[in-house]
Amino acid sequence: MQIGLQSKLKAMLWDMPESRRIELSDQILANPVQVFQNDEQLLVKALNSLKWYELTKLISKQKLLVLLSDSTIQKLYPLQRRIYYINARRLLSKYNVPSSGQGT
Repeated sequence: MQIGLQSKLKAMLWDMPESRRIELSDQILANPVQVFQNDEQLLVKALNSLKWYELTKLISKQKLLVLLSDSTIQKLYPLQRRIYYINARRLLSKYNVPSSGQGT
C-alpha cells in the first residue's frame, strides 16, 4: 500500500520538480497531518486526488475531521466533491469515537 500511495502522491504533485515531488511525498508519508496543516493547498490537492480509503489510511479519521474545515472544503472542485466532503465531515463528527476508548 505504501508504494502505491507514494506513486499516487507523486502523481498528485505532478506540477513540481521531481526532486521536490519526492521530498514532499516522503514528508507526507512520514507526517501527513503536520504537512497538510501547514499547507492547505496540498490538502486540497490530496482531497481532489486521493480516494477516501487512501486518505483514511494516510490520516486517522479523527485528524481528518480536524483538517476538513469550511475554508478547505470550499476550495474543492467540482461542487459534488464539496458536497461529498461536507457529508463526510458531518458523518465523521457524528460517529467520532472518543480517544480514551470509553465509547466501546
